Formats: sequence, C-alpha cells, structure tokens
Amino acid sequence: MHYLVEKLPEFTEKIQSVEEKLDFVQSVLNDKQSLQSMSNEVEEKVQQLHLGQEHVEALVEMAQMLPKIVPLVKKAEEVSSFVSDFVTDADSVEFALKGINDVVPIQKGMDIIQETNERYQADEATPNVSLLHMYRLLKDPVVQKGFKYVETMLDVVKEK
Repeated sequence: MHYLVEKLPEFTEKIQSVEEKLDFVQSVLNDKQSLQSMSNEVEEKVQQLHLGQEHVEALVEMAQMLPKIVPLVKKAEEVSSFVSDFVTDADSVEFALKGINDVVPIQKGMDIIQETNERYQADEATPNVSLLHMYRLLKDPVVQKGFKYVETMLDVVKEK
C-alpha cells in the first residue's frame, strides 16, 4: 500500500497524459469529419460548374503563367494609379497640356482650321478654280511637300 501511495503522483501524471492524448485524437477525428463535410460541399459546387478537362488544363496553364503575369499586373496597377492621380490633379493636367501645346501647337492648328473655314465660306460664291490657278497651287511649297509625302507613302505601300 505504501508503494501505491508513493507512486500515486506518477500514476496521476500518466493518466493526465493519456487524457490529453485522447483529447487530441478526439479533436483530430472531429476535424476529419468537418474537413470531410467541407470537401463534400466543395465537390458539389464544382460539379454544378460543369467543368471539364479543358477547364482544368486551362487553369493549370494559367497557374504556370502567374509568375510572368503578376509583374505586368503590378505595373498596370501602378500606371492606373498614376493616371487616376494625374487626371484628378488640375495643376498636373494644365502643366501637361501646356507641354503638349509647346511640342504640338494645338491652338495654332485650331486657329488655322477656323480661319480656313471662314475663308472657304466667304469664298464659296466665287466660280470654279481655273487651270492657271491650279498651276499656281502646284508650285506652292506646301502643296509640293504634301505631294512628295503622298508619293513616298505610295512607294512604301507598293513595297509592302
């Protein structure tokens, strides 16, 4: 009896250890049941999608392409963010328009088109263009440059 009393703390410790292991096993079994239930739900939902072998192969191919696609998507997101911020900032838009107008004189082009339309409407009543007037127009450097450009473009089109 004395031996049992001395060993009682060890027995208690061993019993507690066994109880903890049983609790762990019980938890694993419960998790297995819940995982099985979740697995069944997922299978049902996948079956409702009517996915075939082609779809699975396409998904695998897309997964393989992700390392190449992700950096491109990140860059696109950065560009989108920049453009969004740029467009909402009135000062940036005004500065850009001034810069573009320096490179491509938009206002000057608009003025030329407007003046041309006004002159054409005022000159609409005059008779048709004469042969002599056509000859003078052909000698104009702007017309000659335009014809040269068209001629070069036609040569390029022939070659292609």
